[in-house]
Amino acid sequence: MSWRNILVAVWVTSLAGACWAQDFSRWNFNVGGGFGVPLSTTSDFAGTGGNFVVGGGPNISRIFGVDGEFMWQGLPIKQSVINSIGVPDAHAREYSVTGNLIVRIPTGKRFAPYLIGGGGWYHRSGEATAPALVPGTVCPPFWVWWGTCVSGLWPANVVIASFSSNAFGGNGGGGFTFRIGEGHLKFYSEVRYHHASHNHVDTDVLPVTFGLRW
Repeated sequence: MSWRNILVAVWVTSLAGACWAQDFSRWNFNVGGGFGVPLSTTSDFAGTGGNFVVGGGPNISRIFGVDGEFMWQGLPIKQSVINSIGVPDAHAREYSVTGNLIVRIPTGKRFAPYLIGGGGWYHRSGEATAPALVPGTVCPPFWVWWGTCVSGLWPANVVIASFSSNAFGGNGGGGFTFRIGEGHLKFYSEVRYHHASHNHVDTDVLPVTFGLRW
């Protein structure tokens, strides 16, 4: 390699580093939503549900960051499962609070892939419900007009069984960001695998999330 090529390579590397430096912020935040696909034995009981995430934390360097994150993941119970247990309806979901490490891959000013993973607390809960007329609950006039009330009573869903389980879990995945404008605001798309060892049945889900990072 000639000295000219070496100087060009050094110049390009320095220019990329300067562009990457402009992207550095002491803090990072994210908010997003999407859908989660249940995996393994979780898919035997639940179908694809919506998810929501919000998080933030300090950036250790231009490449490494820490993200404390809250996630809500819906786990809609399959109709076949509801029929098999003989209840009118059932619902489930999972919450998590995790600490994660972000590893950014500097490739340019606009587009940048990253890896993310960590672990924390996962809480799964659910309940079976049935419609009932609640004694002593008088219907408001609007619902009388709407035609929902029965004999002056307001029908409601009553929980006939419920469960909850806490467990330690972990996650890992990756995504990419695309800068919006000239500031730190970025659109992001991410796929991350989450596993938690709950009682009797583990929870495995693959959320696909779209949102904003800054």
